Amino acid sequence: MDYLIAKIKRMSNPAHYKVLSEHTTFQFDVDDYSLVEYSPDHNLDADSLFKISSFTGKEYCLDFLKQDIVSTSFNEIPSDKYKKVSYLCAIQENSICFQKVTPSTYLNRSILKFGENVTIENSDDKILINPFPDAVFVPSQNVLVFRNLGTISSIFKGVDALYKEATHEEVNTFLSESFIALSDDYDASKVSKPNRKRIALAIESFAGLQGEEKTQIMDYIHGYCENISYDESEKKFSISNDEELKFLLYGIEQRFYTTILGDEKRLANSIQTLG
Repeated sequence: MDYLIAKIKRMSNPAHYKVLSEHTTFQFDVDDYSLVEYSPDHNLDADSLFKISSFTGKEYCLDFLKQDIVSTSFNEIPSDKYKKVSYLCAIQENSICFQKVTPSTYLNRSILKFGENVTIENSDDKILINPFPDAVFVPSQNVLVFRNLGTISSIFKGVDALYKEATHEEVNTFLSESFIALSDDYDASKVSKPNRKRIALAIESFAGLQGEEKTQIMDYIHGYCENISYDESEKKFSISNDEELKFLLYGIEQRFYTTILGDEKRLANSIQTLG
């Protein structure tokens, strides 16, 4: 049986109440999409969604998803809790769908309703149901499926740790690497948020390289990034602005390539590991 529950703000016991029974809230089929393991540097295609595999083993997985869900364990929502919903959760046949509820989700205006009789309805106690859920847990695959990590971070506390941004200290340490020479007063304080995210990825990638591999990466970056000054004798890139740093970081992630036909140099806007 399909039913809808609601999480109430700032409540822990009970935190969830039953809102509706015998109704399918969201029409969603995971098989309609290509699922990509979440990576902060991947840009989704229109027919793709992110996934987090082995989800019930993650510390940010909600406790009630780790056990059999029984509808009778939820009390009916009291009327004084209608305006205190933080998210909706639809337990459906093959999936469990989540929608974040914000103040803008509540309809606080009068609505003109057409039918046999034209009427004006007061919408103070109405929540707008989006056509697509913010997140979907698929028990049979033990995966959480979603499009935007920021949207679901208030539902799954701690999941935003996947979107790692380098700290100020980590940025300073990275910019002090032997292959980087800062110029034109560019420093850690001027590094943009997107580049801080890229630095977090680059730190992990660079740490896994051996001595000769690091040399190969430097030559690879120099071969593609003509916009960055490079001292071949010192093996140093001169970084004077955020754009140059961005291309250096793309190089460390090996996102440049040359087409087989036409020998055209290109930058991969998004990457996905195959196999």
